[in-house]
Amino acid sequence: MALLVVAPLLLAAKDPRGDVVSCASGASVRGPDIVAVRGDARELRTVAAWRLTFARPVDVPSDLRIDVLVRDPRLPPVTRGDERGMNRIVRWDATGDDATIAIIWLPHDGATSFDPPSVEGRTVALIVPGRLLLGESANGVESVRRARWSVVVRAGGACDRFGGDVPSERLALGPKPSPSPLPSLSASASPTVPPPRADSGFSRLVVAVVLFGLAALPFWLARRSRPAPRGSSSRPPDTKPQGGDG
Repeated sequence: MALLVVAPLLLAAKDPRGDVVSCASGASVRGPDIVAVRGDARELRTVAAWRLTFARPVDVPSDLRIDVLVRDPRLPPVTRGDERGMNRIVRWDATGDDATIAIIWLPHDGATSFDPPSVEGRTVALIVPGRLLLGESANGVESVRRARWSVVVRAGGACDRFGGDVPSERLALGPKPSPSPLPSLSASASPTVPPPRADSGFSRLVVAVVLFGLAALPFWLARRSRPAPRGSSSRPPDTKPQGGDG
């Protein structure tokens, strides 16, 4: 979801308004009109994302079909009907809110599906993992930056295109992934211990003296309140001068 939040902040390439034509004759007709497209490589270049903006809100369900034509330079290009120069197709048919994205591998027509796109008003955002689009490499990480792409939108007999006659657009670098708000295991396993204060030894000595004084106070009070033994007096003895009787 975070990817979709930041997507509007990225600049999209503009497409002329009113350039929808008949798929058969090339004559100008009415139909879904693309006005801007943005293609990004996200999540450390392992995810491909396209955001299409139309002149009018997108109706779902409808007969709208979005084809992102993709060429992997490591594989030979394929021609299929009027389309050429691609070997992957990222396709979405607006048959319902839960309609998934299809990734078609050419020339074998093998296909797999992924999550439905995000449709909001005039925009449709398609997100595809690189391992499904280009295949998974030996180390499990596949960069989508090498892919080239273009877009064809169809509805009935109307077509609108973005890009050249063959896939030639490059995926821009998308936003960096957000850091995890959770602390790492190593950080929690080794908490930082604050250094001891310089006066901690003196403070402990003062506390010990106070505690010792409080503990000795009852014994001192008991000794003061004990009665003096008989025959003894705290008054000093009388002194008389020594001398004769006479």
